Amino acid sequence: MRIIFKKLTILLLTLSSLMAYGFDVTGERINLSGKITSTSLTNTGGVIDVVSDNEKYGKTWLTYNVKLDNPNSSDQGSFQGRALAINNDGSRASASRQGVWSRDGHVYSFYSLDDVSDGNQYLCITTMNLKDDTVEMRFYPR
Repeated sequence: MRIIFKKLTILLLTLSSLMAYGFDVTGERINLSGKITSTSLTNTGGVIDVVSDNEKYGKTWLTYNVKLDNPNSSDQGSFQGRALAINNDGSRASASRQGVWSRDGHVYSFYSLDDVSDGNQYLCITTMNLKDDTVEMRFYPR
């Protein structure tokens, strides 16, 4: 009986420690669907421009300055970018964006932290399909 109790205690402690280091996204998510409007390639990466509309900020323009800076993989790296949005009332918001990206076929995934001029901060998960120029983004508030 004592051995079973020790094993259960160890299992419970292990599971609770794993949960303590987990990442939990909470809050109301903002969705964005857009289109890639242009791409420019360089020897060290490139620039991808996106335009979209979203439910909170209105018409939004985004720029991804993509870097091929991972020496172990040509299918992942980092990026920095900017966003500018104007809503239906004419209010303007901008954001700095920075994060990492990876590629699987013609689908790129971007994970960024965004600092918006209205005081909000977001974790943003973006999927870009270069075959059809579609962009799907999910923003999670801090």
